[in-house]
Amino acid sequence: MPNALSAVAACLLLLPVEAALLPLFGALPAGALATARADVPLAAVLWLAVGPAGVIEGAIGAFACGTIADFLYWVHPGLFTLLAMVLFVLARVGASALDVRGAASFAALCALGSLVEALFARILLYAVGRPEPPVVWGGVLWGAALTAAAGGPLFLLLGRVSLALRREERPLGAGAALLRAPEGRRRRPGRGNRRRR
Repeated sequence: MPNALSAVAACLLLLPVEAALLPLFGALPAGALATARADVPLAAVLWLAVGPAGVIEGAIGAFACGTIADFLYWVHPGLFTLLAMVLFVLARVGASALDVRGAASFAALCALGSLVEALFARILLYAVGRPEPPVVWGGVLWGAALTAAAGGPLFLLLGRVSLALRREERPLGAGAALLRAPEGRRRRPGRGNRRRR
């Protein structure tokens, strides 16, 4: 579970920073930028979907990131958790068609994911009878741009952490193989007696 833990740790470390910066944007004159924010949990979920994490590990990490976003933003309980799981499944299914090999392509994916998340949130809230006020598309576009700006560095950071964790696991695997090797070379009972006969 190292990749899921890395994504959750990134959310826990970066979301307080985002929360501290939100009042600065709120102090701006009423406009699109005042309602925008960088969606760090969304970027973490997309990294789990297209990165080195397995399906089960990625799903657990996506659920945890969505739960963290629900506790922090507290807009509609369970909304961000559900959106995180939906986006994880969509990105995982489309991972074969998505060529995400660098920070730039991942930033573009984060911008697209932010727009899809905003659309799905509107559809879900309308379906449950809790329609939101009219969409401020300028704020949605600014949010996609900020999420893309945060997604590139997050892709590099999580990629380096994942690589470092894999390097630490290799010596352990080699040592375990050496410990298991002598067991395979042991003779089975009665094998030598058969040869002597």
